[in-house]
This record gives sequence, structure tokens and C-alpha cells, in this order.
Amino acid sequence: MSIQTGGKPIGETTTDTMTGGRRWIVIGAALGLAVGFGPMFFSTAGIFLKPMAESFQWTRADVALLPMLAMTGTAIGAPIAGYVADRIGWSRVIGIGMVLFSLFVLALAFAPQSRLYIAIAGFVIGLAGAATTAAGYLAILPRVFDARLGMALGLGMLGTGVGGFLMPVVAGRLSGVYGWRVSYAVFAALALVLGAVAHRIIFANLPVDDRGPAAQAQDAAALTGATFAEALGTFRFWLIAVVMFLISMIILGGFVHLAPFATDRGLGGDVAATAAGIVGAGLAVSRVGAGFILDRVFAPLVGLTAFILGAVGFVILIAMPNSPALLLLSALLLGVSTGTEGDLIPYMARKYFGKRALGAIYGALFGAATLGGAAGPLVYGLAFDRFKSYAPIHAASAVVCVVCALAILALGRYPAEYPRKGDTQRIWR
Repeated sequence: MSIQTGGKPIGETTTDTMTGGRRWIVIGAALGLAVGFGPMFFSTAGIFLKPMAESFQWTRADVALLPMLAMTGTAIGAPIAGYVADRIGWSRVIGIGMVLFSLFVLALAFAPQSRLYIAIAGFVIGLAGAATTAAGYLAILPRVFDARLGMALGLGMLGTGVGGFLMPVVAGRLSGVYGWRVSYAVFAALALVLGAVAHRIIFANLPVDDRGPAAQAQDAAALTGATFAEALGTFRFWLIAVVMFLISMIILGGFVHLAPFATDRGLGGDVAATAAGIVGAGLAVSRVGAGFILDRVFAPLVGLTAFILGAVGFVILIAMPNSPALLLLSALLLGVSTGTEGDLIPYMARKYFGKRALGAIYGALFGAATLGGAAGPLVYGLAFDRFKSYAPIHAASAVVCVVCALAILALGRYPAEYPRKGDTQRIWR
């Protein structure tokens, strides 16, 4: 049994070059990610945070519940989407998720002054939108790539970076002219129409996996590494989980509040929107670059560098004399830091725990990072409401970056080999 594409089994080919239908699958995944949950909703949440708070006469912490609960929904929705996709296929899961995501973003355009409405809408946006994140689109690529999988993942993730750069700028312009309600309606339409185009591109070119359960079970038995339960019993798993939770919390929290921080400094809405877009540009560059670097440099050293850059970004925000250039530099550093984190999680999961339970282990670590991202906007909002300034939370974030940069070095060397199923070795501890 093998995967068929164009009459030729992928499983029997000697290469998986970026040609033909494979190229279009990557392009479709990149487009889908560009108009999915991350760029269309989370990347623009900071642009709408201040005007929504003013419109409803709420605190920023109140409005920050929207992205926080959306990220919580994504953390829950991602493993659910994977579980369902194993049974009915990614085409239906992504298609249904895309439609529901668009509808609930549209619902924000008609939001009443109700915290319950905002809370429910945010959670469902994240729950449905999980299928439009990397957990959905990038889960398709391993079906058609092996030797070139890293390159395919990096190029696919360009969609997140490009969308994360463009959408905040578009949101800032739309919101400034038409208001946040019309802006959400426009984004809902874009997510639906362009998402449908991406869906068509991917699944018109995707090979069909006709391998039976017996062949899949045989493949699984040959894999080496830790089981999920064994991984949970290691300090490495929990160290990675805690570090990624904290880094996601402070950097994504800082990102969501970057626009209101800039306008508080009197830098103007256009500068604030551009800064949010620069975060996306930094994310795009680091996602592609980190994939190539990780093949050549020890992963904890890559993490050390990325997190120190994040600390520098926060220090700039504390010390900047209302300078647009320094704000954009800080935004770039934060984008590079969070983009590298996104590559580190699956890479370290594979290197430290092997392939046997890679999906479950990566999913749990992804969930930890997502929960951190969910908490970040609320933590920042509460800190601002308490101190009437972002300086204390920026200082704390810089310290956390440094601590995490040093802590990740404690992971140590990669295991030289992994036990197979039934072995009693615990060499990954």
C-alpha cells in the first residue's frame, strides 16, 4: 500500500522535490494560514482592542478576554481537529472549521455591550479556527513530503508571517476609516472567500492515502522513542512545556498590547498598525530561517539566542523615547523570538522524544504554548489596569525571557538513540 498521486505512489519515489502538485499544496497551505485564525483574528486583536474598549466603555482587560478565550478555544480545538480528521479527513475538518470561523468573526461585527457575548464569541472563534492554524494546514504536508519536509513546513509557514504582516496594517486602515465593526465584517468575508480558494488548491492536488490500518499499525510499531506516558515522566517534557508557556504568554501578550502601547505613547494608529505588521514579518523570516538553522545548530542554543532577542525587544520598549524606529525594531525582535519558538517546539519534541508518540507529545507541548498565548493578553491587560503603564509588565517580560533562555540549556544533548517498543531503556531521561 502507498500514497497515490498522479498514478505514482509517493511511498516508492526517491525524492519529494517541490514540483508539480506538491508545490501547489504548499502554496495552498500558505494561503490558508495567511487568512486563518492567526493573521485574521489574533494578529488584528490588538488593533481593535482600544477602540472596542472605548466603544463599550470597558477596561482593556475586559476586551483582552476576547483573544485570551480565543486562544483557549484553539488549545482545545487543535487536538479535537486532529482526532476528527483521522476519521473523516482533513478536507471536511478544515472546510467546516473555515466556515464556522468566518461566521463567528462576522458575529463580532454585531456584538452588543455584553461580556458574555464577547467571551462566547472569542472561545468559539478559537475552537473553530483551530482547523485553520498550523495544526490543520501543516498536518497535511507530511503526507507528501519526507526528505524536504522541513523546507515545506517553513515555506508553508510563510503564510502566517505574510498574513501576520499585512492584516494588522489592513485592520488599522479599515478601523480608522470605517470602525472596528465593519473591519470584522470585511475580515470574515476575506477569511471565507480566500480560505475556500486555499481549500480548493490543497485538496485538488493532495494525494490519496490508501494504506490500510494494518500497514499503518506496522509502521507505528517500527517507530522508536518515548510513549506519551513516558514523556510525561521526564523533566525535559515539563521544562519545554513551562518554557514555551511562559515565552508565549509574555511575547503574545506584548504583541496584542503593542498597538495600544504605541498610541499611548502618541505614535499614532498607523505606526501602531505597522508595528503589529512588523511582528508578522519577523515571525515569517524566523520561521523559515530557524528551520534551516536548526539542522545545523544545537536547538537549545537557537532557543537561547531567540529568547535573548525577545528580552532586548522588551528593554527597548521600556527605554524608547517615543521613537517609531525603535518601536519597529522591538516589534521585529519580538516577531523573531516567537517565530523561532514555533519551530523549536516540533523540532525538540522529535529530537528528545523520538517518533513513536510524536503527535501526542507535540500536541501537548503546542497546547502548553497556546495556553500561554491565551493568558498573555489578559495578564498584560490586568497589569496595565493596575499600574496605568506597560513598563512593569515589560520589565517582568524581559526577565522571564532571560530566565527561559538559560533554563532551556538544561535540556542537554539529544539522545543518541531511542528504545523501540517493548524496550525498558530510559535513555531520554
